[in-house]
Amino acid sequence: MKSLREIAESLSIAVIMICVLLPIRLFFVTYINTHWLGSLGVISIVSFAILFLAKKNKLGWFGRAFIRQTFKINKGKRKYFVYTNLAITLIYFGSIIYGVELSNEQFLMEKIEVKEKLGTESIEEIMTSDKVDVRDVPKALLMLVYIFFFRFDIYAVLIGTINDMTQGYLLHFSIVFTVEVLELLGILIFSRFYLKKEDISFK
Repeated sequence: MKSLREIAESLSIAVIMICVLLPIRLFFVTYINTHWLGSLGVISIVSFAILFLAKKNKLGWFGRAFIRQTFKINKGKRKYFVYTNLAITLIYFGSIIYGVELSNEQFLMEKIEVKEKLGTESIEEIMTSDKVDVRDVPKALLMLVYIFFFRFDIYAVLIGTINDMTQGYLLHFSIVFTVEVLELLGILIFSRFYLKKEDISFK
């Protein structure tokens, strides 16, 4: 029962934090400041305010659970899992941002050529085309991994083309999630020194 309670609590904290921080990020980037650096400070302030209020026991159950889970991530075995996943996520979304930038600068002509051969500017048309076979998806994913590690120039052209077909939303959300991960790392590292064992309440 205790393990189920732990899982439920950690999932609840993760969902609540996403529901609080992600809409703020999207709203700020979309309507106030389109550059990701502009929203970095706002979300950091909100995040550290939550951490500060939680330590002062001003957020009730959520604050106590937040401190417990944050402390366990930094001090327990799960830190290896969490930090590894954050690193992989950062590399993934960071590669999309870098790939799009490369496709707009170094590989612009190649991207234009690919788009001309596709004959469409809509990713929906490609996905609903008879040429797309679900059975080819595993092979396509393996090929994507291969070009990511060994032919990043092709990966950049591919990502740049997809970004253009999604009207820039691929880059937009990649920036949002990259900054989200950076801030989460910052919070975890800061809390490692800010939170003490006596701050935890198991009541």
